[in-house]
Amino acid sequence: MNLKKFLVCSLMVVLSLACAPSLVAQGTDLGTLRGLVTDATGAAIPRAKVVILDLATNTSRETTTNSQGEYQMFGLRAGNYKVTVSAAGMGTTDVTGIVLNGSATVSANATLKVASNVDTIEVVAVGSTINTENQTISDTITNRAVVDLPRDSRDVYSFLYLNPNITQAGSSDNVDFKFLGGQSYGANFSVDGQRSNGGIFGAPTNSQPSIEAVGEINVLTNDFSAEYGGIANIRVNTKRGSAGYHGSIFYNNSNSALAAWTLADIAAKGEFAPTPFQSKYPNPYFNLTDVGGSLGGPIPGLKKTWFFTAYERNWEISPVRVSATNLPHPSLYTGDFSLVDDANKPAVPGDVTLTPEEMANDTVGGLGQKFITIPTRLLNPTVQSLIGTYFPKIGLSAPINLVTGAINGPDDLTGYQTQLSGRLVRDRGTLRVDHDFSDRDHVNAVYNALALTSARPLVQNPYTGLGLQQLESRNNTLSFSYTHAFSANVINEARGGFNKERLQRHSNTTLEGFLSGIGFDQSDIDAYGAVVGTSKLTTHGHPAVQFGRNFAIFQNGGRNTDRPMDQNLATFGDTLTWVVRKHTLKMGADFVRNQALDGFAVNRGNVRGLVSYGSARSIDPFAKFLLGEPANTVSYVNFPRPPMDVSNWEQGFFVQDDWKVTPRLTVNMGLRYELITPFVESHDLLANFDPNFVDSNTGTKGRFVIPSDRTRAFLDPRILGQFNVVNASQAGLNIGRGLVRTDKNNFAPRIGAAFRLTDKSVIRGGYGLFYPTSAAQGIRDPIGTNPFNQGLTKASDPDAGNFLSPWPGFEHGFSPLTGGSLTTNFASLPSINAVPVGLEQPRIQQYNVTYERELTSNSFIRFSYLGSALSGLIAGKDLNEIQPSDIPFGTTIGDGITPCDPVNEGDCLPSAADIARQPFPGLGDFLSSFGNVGHGRSNAFQTQFEHRYSHGLLLNMSYTYLQQKSTALDTVNSSLGGVGYNPFEPDRDYGQESFVPHHRFVAYAVYDLPVGRGKRFGSSMSNLANTILGGWQTSFNMFAKSGAGFTPYWACDDCASIEPGNVGVSSVDAVGDFNCCVNGVASFRPPVIGNYKHRVGNQIWDPNAFGDPILGADLFSNPAVATRNLLIGPGAWGVNLGVHKEFHFGERFTASLGVDIDNLFNHPMFAPDADYGGGGGEFAMLGDFNVAVDPATLKPIIATNPDTGLPDITRNDLFGQLVRSFDQEGVNSRRTIRLRARITF
Repeated sequence: MNLKKFLVCSLMVVLSLACAPSLVAQGTDLGTLRGLVTDATGAAIPRAKVVILDLATNTSRETTTNSQGEYQMFGLRAGNYKVTVSAAGMGTTDVTGIVLNGSATVSANATLKVASNVDTIEVVAVGSTINTENQTISDTITNRAVVDLPRDSRDVYSFLYLNPNITQAGSSDNVDFKFLGGQSYGANFSVDGQRSNGGIFGAPTNSQPSIEAVGEINVLTNDFSAEYGGIANIRVNTKRGSAGYHGSIFYNNSNSALAAWTLADIAAKGEFAPTPFQSKYPNPYFNLTDVGGSLGGPIPGLKKTWFFTAYERNWEISPVRVSATNLPHPSLYTGDFSLVDDANKPAVPGDVTLTPEEMANDTVGGLGQKFITIPTRLLNPTVQSLIGTYFPKIGLSAPINLVTGAINGPDDLTGYQTQLSGRLVRDRGTLRVDHDFSDRDHVNAVYNALALTSARPLVQNPYTGLGLQQLESRNNTLSFSYTHAFSANVINEARGGFNKERLQRHSNTTLEGFLSGIGFDQSDIDAYGAVVGTSKLTTHGHPAVQFGRNFAIFQNGGRNTDRPMDQNLATFGDTLTWVVRKHTLKMGADFVRNQALDGFAVNRGNVRGLVSYGSARSIDPFAKFLLGEPANTVSYVNFPRPPMDVSNWEQGFFVQDDWKVTPRLTVNMGLRYELITPFVESHDLLANFDPNFVDSNTGTKGRFVIPSDRTRAFLDPRILGQFNVVNASQAGLNIGRGLVRTDKNNFAPRIGAAFRLTDKSVIRGGYGLFYPTSAAQGIRDPIGTNPFNQGLTKASDPDAGNFLSPWPGFEHGFSPLTGGSLTTNFASLPSINAVPVGLEQPRIQQYNVTYERELTSNSFIRFSYLGSALSGLIAGKDLNEIQPSDIPFGTTIGDGITPCDPVNEGDCLPSAADIARQPFPGLGDFLSSFGNVGHGRSNAFQTQFEHRYSHGLLLNMSYTYLQQKSTALDTVNSSLGGVGYNPFEPDRDYGQESFVPHHRFVAYAVYDLPVGRGKRFGSSMSNLANTILGGWQTSFNMFAKSGAGFTPYWACDDCASIEPGNVGVSSVDAVGDFNCCVNGVASFRPPVIGNYKHRVGNQIWDPNAFGDPILGADLFSNPAVATRNLLIGPGAWGVNLGVHKEFHFGERFTASLGVDIDNLFNHPMFAPDADYGGGGGEFAMLGDFNVAVDPATLKPIIATNPDTGLPDITRNDLFGQLVRSFDQEGVNSRRTIRLRARITF
């Protein structure tokens, strides 16, 4: 290369970087063909002519071999190629059967013979099927697999479960991934080179092409080159137009008439009790329909220009199950308690005056002390309207619990069961255009669009009147790529684009609409808005109402009741490839700008109010609610914040050298540098806590650090009044508006080698350092949410004559939130999180040794050792947690003397002496800090066999044996790891990693039966016979895996300021997944007192092997305390089968009819997902308990059950029971049948 060309190439890179400051790691999707040309003696042939033909477009590119007989061609799109090699005095050789996937490098060697009468020698399928060039562990799922495999979803990313290094994580309702040897976050997703993982969670957005448009899914999971960032790379490439027109039309349908019932529906139907309102169990009806098509080919009138377009629509109707064992019996709706035992009937409040007739007829024994029936005149009309509108409509013949008043009886423990009909409509469209300006200049652009609306799940279970949660989403993605060849040895690709997603979740009524709908007049609404803020009246949502522990709380709808979730990405990247003798150099950079708008923080706390009648285990609170009495307490948010609006930059710079040391040995060396800036909030609504600061004047520990003075208007006055609050620029911490330092240490070296043992075998391996992609959720929860929306609680204050108001109805001009005085209980103190200002990206070291052998021209087998070491994983600990002890904390009414009653009165408050014991007095019931405290290690053996599609067969099988352990819980919650159970000795939690099985087998295949005309069998059969017997295809995919780990726990029903171990915080979480609990407000691990590894009845573990909750100083230190993921759950396996029949109409048109059977054997897959098996599920929950206070010692003790006189511990009969089947790895939880029709041309 001359100096001029060198300067031009260098300038190209510099300009590419300089032009990108306003726009990581998406890398190129272009592949490389390389080979060695020799004569019959093995001698290299220099200056041989090499023509590489793209079989899709019939366009070609030329190059020549170097002095060593080697050639390389870069910048090739994925597809099928033919290489033609010729030289002076030699014959011509065609190398066919070459398949180039994504960014792979494929070898296509050629041997030339001396020219003779036969000048062309065709060598079929010489293109290597094994990777002889680098250390990367990768896999490609082709379009044939995507179209023909019997998957249970049209989500392109669901095909990732076919990869041996990706398994299912999180909820079975979502498409979540666990990357073996890594975590569930930090992978880089792209569509045609355009980044598609969003800025909130780092997970894929809805920017997916139609399945019809997918050309291939290229997956790089281990030890890839420095060109790519993230812990894994998932690269979806769309189809290209070809020289001829081609297309498809399809129709799929799956419905409940062709499906088995779920285990949950079978159980619910068997236990269903008919009522006048619902005489039979509702049919779990569902219907899924997909229609669409595609078309591609040359654009008329434009030379060397091709297009491909696809569109599909998916309709889905599916049941939304509603169930509850704690719903009030419908007789109670109107104040009729006659069916309840007299001892449990509600008391007549002291401020209620009854007539003599009402006292005689409507109270127990005519004594006027307990209601039999509330007189109609006393029923608050507004409350009655609320119940009539939003409570489920249930017949009075439903069974009733005579003690609690809830719907269920001694022979029916299932409570209330029904179903609503959920819906989803999704439209996807793709348009791709490719154009060759010349042999040196190639450009393509791809546009993907999606529109989605759905109604599911329930806004608030079990209150059906609130309806189903609404979702509207729009996504637009545009990507472009421009490739210019300066010469055969120098090629540059510039790429960029944007990904814009708008998503809104909301309930079905605004707060003002809710209030007016139940009878509030304008004066009542104004009074309500005066407390919560008038701006909240026009937002979607409703108040929460708590009426004791017997009945389900009328919750406020949670975080999604009015939540925008917009994600916008803009990207630019450039890769220069330069061949210098034996070195193939790649250098360049990628830039990503993430922007996200998330309303998660908006709905923290009771922003639309909570009206609480206490947590007593009785019907009394519900009776007070029916009367419209003033609440015990009301809660609301002082200064609600707007949605979080954040942005950041990801920048990756790389250089990679693939050095062909000898024809058999390639050494790969690369270095990547990643610079990821902190997320900055556009309105400066972030607040961090600096625990290391000590005020030299007052001795106060800790201070709040904010971006600017703009933040102060949204901070709670208690924070501004009690703590130092300083702007970031004045904190002396070397931080900006993002409140954490930019991590500038992310150097990622990569090294590997591949040595070709023979022409058909290779040994390769390597090492690399990898960093996850960024996600705003990692700072959203700690410093973008919890410092804001601080809650306030009010109660009646008799001393000041300031009482809470009743519900309007009989009178107007007030609301249930009006009046009262602010309380000073523990929960009302500001509770916040912290992120160390020096927080760094987690680091994952990956290494592998692989032996790969080509078995036939289209099949190979791979044996690999895969290892990884993880450090700096992000996990949480509570900075305000006190070392467990026997010294009481928060067990009095706040005076340090008088015992409190957490069960019946809920009046436990910390005393001034209690609060003074905390490391940071004056802060609330948690102060969680999330830092780089976790570590882990993974070792795996993996083997994979692949037969590339040929002779009608595509087959892929893999087996993995894995040992992966860590100290930081992977919660499928972006980079934010779980909270460690024992913050004083976090390494005690070193154990089985979440979601990973020890054994996993995955297989899939497509097989065109060799029967019919032109096939191996029956090639000369008649038309009729061929119509019946010919053209059959079968396909399948399956998985089998061993069980994952689960953590046993007890749920505490009444732990608040009073906690086992007297630790002084409410953040203790046995599982650590922010998901406590089925019952209760906190969870604790049990001591192991026996052998749990055997069945007891229907339970796979022995619950008697676990002791009662520990309440004392040995809460964490007891050596018998269960460790994380101690319990190994059941494994799972499933098989999908497809049977398809083709009908040919001429040479161009083919029609196909068939069925896809998901979960062919209707095999229950009992392996629980993260919801049911985690801290929010019943699978690993031993039971729940209540704590009380020993009046003599003031220490926490297990409460006494007033009905039995025994310790108030309730065992969970569902612990370890296999009662539910879950969707697993692309296989449905029960058998379903999909009918499919397809026309291709």
